[in-house]
Amino acid sequence: MAPTKYHRFRAGERCDECGARQWYSQDAIRYCRNGHRLEGFAEHDADEDAFGTQGKVSRKKKEPKKKVAVKLTGDDGRELYLEILQLVLMRQVWWLVREKGFPEDFQEIVRALWTLRVRNLPLREGGEGTRRRGGDGEDSDGYASSAALFSSQSEGESSDPHLSDATTATWTPDSSRRWKLPKLVDTLALCYLGCLVRRLPATTADFCDWAQRGEIDFLTALHGIPRNARDRLPAEYHRTLQIRDHIPPGRLQAAVQELVISYKINFDTTFPPLNYVPIIARFITELTLPIEIYLTIKCMSEILKVDYSYPTGGKRIRTMDNPEVLLISLVVVAAKLLYPLDGVERPPQSHGDPRNLKIDWARWQQVMQDNTAETSGLRRGEEYKVTPEDVLMMDKEKLDDFMDWFEKMWIGDGDPKTADRIREPFEGQRRPSDPNHIEEKSQDIENERIKTRYEAINNSIKVLEPVPDPEDPENERTGKQPQDFCPVWKSQEDLPGAAKILYSKAADLAAIPLNTLIRGAAQVERQIEVWCIQKARLERDKGKGKAVWTGDNSDN
Repeated sequence: MAPTKYHRFRAGERCDECGARQWYSQDAIRYCRNGHRLEGFAEHDADEDAFGTQGKVSRKKKEPKKKVAVKLTGDDGRELYLEILQLVLMRQVWWLVREKGFPEDFQEIVRALWTLRVRNLPLREGGEGTRRRGGDGEDSDGYASSAALFSSQSEGESSDPHLSDATTATWTPDSSRRWKLPKLVDTLALCYLGCLVRRLPATTADFCDWAQRGEIDFLTALHGIPRNARDRLPAEYHRTLQIRDHIPPGRLQAAVQELVISYKINFDTTFPPLNYVPIIARFITELTLPIEIYLTIKCMSEILKVDYSYPTGGKRIRTMDNPEVLLISLVVVAAKLLYPLDGVERPPQSHGDPRNLKIDWARWQQVMQDNTAETSGLRRGEEYKVTPEDVLMMDKEKLDDFMDWFEKMWIGDGDPKTADRIREPFEGQRRPSDPNHIEEKSQDIENERIKTRYEAINNSIKVLEPVPDPEDPENERTGKQPQDFCPVWKSQEDLPGAAKILYSKAADLAAIPLNTLIRGAAQVERQIEVWCIQKARLERDKGKGKAVWTGDNSDN
């Protein structure tokens, strides 16, 4: 007799009398394992395993599985970070050459600077598994062995990232194998150093403005990185590549100074001075000041014996030692000397006195402040200053400009659904004006704006009649008069109305903090004061037949 074949009940079913979970069939009748007859069951010819499965079958659609990229760690993660920085740098150079008309050899200059920057890092040799020691070997074309970064994609555990700063001027890894890695702001600094080598009259303020307006790849550099590379990048380097919403004033200046010192220490490389003449002319024009200021700046430059090159260490670096800070400080000091900002009348003593013109500073303030309200939309590069209260009061055009900036800055390709939900309320709406068309006319508008400002200022300038000094030059003067002194302001609270506007506009123009400009101008004024004292002492001692020392006093 064949053994009885038992079957399991379907899920959730059992015998009503004994609760058994198995049954068997006999003479077309079904019984539970304990012999109780089961009501409502009938014999089927089909396979019992397929019992109850006939009819329409609906299946739940499975969501596609997201592939999670493996995060690189250690030296491999660092190399990927360097490759990403290099990609950002290549895009910046490409934009400068194609859009700004930089010379074609500018790319080779920046490439050489980048090669030197990563030369001392223990990078993988041409995709092989071995790494070279820092500073060893060069390729036949003169570039360091780190050229693998320019063509290869490297892929494995070490310490946390160590980004270089002013306290780590040497780039060779230390005893704990920590790499001295560059930062994102160093890409802009390298482009600026390329301008120094090529003698191009570009300033750090220009690079800050291009980055802030979203023209050069910087603020949104993380969004432009290929998705597969971004997913494999360690989290700490994500934070390094994420910029809030603007470049703090003076940040790029500090990065350039750090690189200049580091290139000197690591490779004994020095950079040429600024091509300062076009820069000074641009500063004067942007501030709507008379061109006579340029001659005064030239005289002060000869007095201070400056060459407008970046210091390379060896002594304490003062604020005025930065060439761009020195340039804008000289512009401000020259304006103070020729056109007093403190309200004290200082008439010229002869027709050749450069103080024979008088600026109406009240009119100048009005013209410069009206300039900020001439555009109907948001000023490019200043969107980050918008507050929630400002958004509520914006008109349609300004709100469109702000939303364009918001989309470009904060909506990447991380979650397309999120981006679609944000864009949905604005779909189907037409812009009242084309931003690209406005950008094409921006330079013509700026030139016309400067012309209009100068016309307004020139109409308010007065020519002063000279007033000879009533004192006999051969006699000792009994006392100093207020017009004999030039005020020195050392804090923002000391600045009078017109001076505060001038200093603020100049600091914004040079992309430096206002306190930095005040400190730099005060240092320039102190150096000129020392020169005047020494000159007067020299003339007095010459009259007495004494030998005098005429050495350099630049360290005072």
